[in-house]
Amino acid sequence: MLQHALRTVRDGLLGLAYPEECRVCGGAVESWDDGVACAACWNDANVTRLIHSSVCAKCGVPTSRTLGGAQPSRPKAGSRLCGMCSALPFAAARACGVYSGALEVSILFLKVNPHICSRLRLLIARTFSEHREALASEVVVPVPLHRLREKQRGFNQAAIVASAISRKFNLQLDDHSLVRTKATERHRAGLDATDRAKSVEQAFTVSEPRLIAGTSVLLVDDVYTTGSTICAAARSLLEAGARQVNVLTIARVG
Repeated sequence: MLQHALRTVRDGLLGLAYPEECRVCGGAVESWDDGVACAACWNDANVTRLIHSSVCAKCGVPTSRTLGGAQPSRPKAGSRLCGMCSALPFAAARACGVYSGALEVSILFLKVNPHICSRLRLLIARTFSEHREALASEVVVPVPLHRLREKQRGFNQAAIVASAISRKFNLQLDDHSLVRTKATERHRAGLDATDRAKSVEQAFTVSEPRLIAGTSVLLVDDVYTTGSTICAAARSLLEAGARQVNVLTIARVG
């Protein structure tokens, strides 16, 4: 009873931290738990496209009609390979959904505010839990920002996500061994996959190889775009002696 009352008061103060309007549809955001998107946009499969069930066993791209807003089924054993990702350096990658709707606006909010709303936090945890066999890791490592970018922003959004996973699943967090040594352009939307890959060549190094050697690493970021950043970071971890690298992102493009 008291918990319900406190939640009601909290939601009534929503406007202190969040806009009153949903950043997707402009409707009312009525619960603090939903962050910057309303419950309707979170639950509409045509707006927020979550990834369910059958995905490529390696890169995590949907291999059938696996997008929607309903409760997901358990991932199918022996998921097929898409045939396009055999050369990628990581062992397995998974995402909560496609970069769209409530996921998209939540990620954009996270880039400027170090906060993950409860609904998104639960979705990240559920995605990792449902794919835990494929993503089995001992150490959680966020994709780092360049030190100048992080100083300007004040935090690394990938580290916020990695910390949440580490606490929830009692995994070791290493948010300092992987270092971004090369600053890349802030806006790279106009670059194709080849140019993006070139922009992050030699962009990462591992400052503490002894902490990485022999471990299975869960590499965490907010968005999987072309995979160039993820792959560059994964290669650096493998070169430092990581046994394997798995990847978890909030969303993936396309």
